[in-house]
Amino acid sequence: MTSNQQERFYALLEQYLADTIRKEDLAELEAIMEDPAAEVWLQGFIDDRMADRSYVQQQDLLLAFKEKGYQSLMQRMDEEEKPVVVRRLWKWGWAAAIVFLLGASFYFWSENKPQSTVASKENKIEPGKKGAILTLANGEEVVLDTLGNGLITTQNGAKVLLQNGQLAYDPTGNGNMEIVYNTIKTPNGREFQVRLPDGTIVWLNAASSLRYPTLFTGKERKVEITGEAYFEVATDADMPFRVNVNNKVNIEVLGTHFNVNAYDNEHSLNTTLLEGAVRVQSVVLKPGQQAQVAEGETVKVVNNVNLETVMAWKNGLFNFENKSLEEVMRQLERWYDLEVVYEKGIPDIKFGGEMSRDMDLAGLLKSLEASKVHFRLEEGRKLIVLP
Repeated sequence: MTSNQQERFYALLEQYLADTIRKEDLAELEAIMEDPAAEVWLQGFIDDRMADRSYVQQQDLLLAFKEKGYQSLMQRMDEEEKPVVVRRLWKWGWAAAIVFLLGASFYFWSENKPQSTVASKENKIEPGKKGAILTLANGEEVVLDTLGNGLITTQNGAKVLLQNGQLAYDPTGNGNMEIVYNTIKTPNGREFQVRLPDGTIVWLNAASSLRYPTLFTGKERKVEITGEAYFEVATDADMPFRVNVNNKVNIEVLGTHFNVNAYDNEHSLNTTLLEGAVRVQSVVLKPGQQAQVAEGETVKVVNNVNLETVMAWKNGLFNFENKSLEEVMRQLERWYDLEVVYEKGIPDIKFGGEMSRDMDLAGLLKSLEASKVHFRLEEGRKLIVLP
């Protein structure tokens, strides 16, 4: 990038901070921010404008950057009577870079807004982690959070092993053995990974479950899920892999990678294909397509799905791209084990960008507060969304 481009970058930043930037120039600013050189230029921009300023003036500039750096980059030009505000959270890498460069915390405030009560040590809520409850064939429950690597037990036809955060089944029996089932469940605030007896790997998001035989026999491999799961299915053309989702939708697989989101409080049951081919009910999907099934409706196929958004949870991220406040809060409920209550209705806001799922709740909410949404955390892990 040239010196002229650097000057253009600085000019756009000035316009952005002054709220005078045009929509087309915002798009140009976002494109420049993707260039590696922009990080160095941002540091120069800060240094230049903080030189020879008083401490109070420096504070004002820092507050402006903190406030603007996480606020809306664009306001959607909507012809509807009630426009939706799109608030973009910077991509996590940029968010971290700006905070590092400024030496500032993720605290945002507004003189006329209620203050958040989510930052105290007493009510600190950590992010979710690996963990699950395994229910054996005899009904015995094993909490996997507290176990180390090694053999857990033996179920008909398989050794059950824990290996670095993955539950694995090592088949030792034969097809003549009695078929028994295990169930693994991830509560709110937990996620886990399972390697089934055929080598298929399943990632479970929070508040999800997987029921499966400890040994696959016969003409098919059949499992049942609730919640959200990502599958990498081992290929076996002679034994198709089938997934029963919430006793509502059936998915047939030969060997593929796909994600299923089937939470009861979401608007539809979504199956997204990354590789291979799957059949959802009677519809065959191609990579990049998503099958959506709402209550009492037929399958709707959506093309060119944003796979990064779908797979963000597995990759350790929240992807809030084009997500409403209500959708964002549902994700936080599951990952931080919260009850979310809206004090005076649900603000009509949409977000964008990515954030790490490794943040504690206070850090994440402070980032969201830059979009003029405020929160109060009460006892019992109840999160109040303030007007």
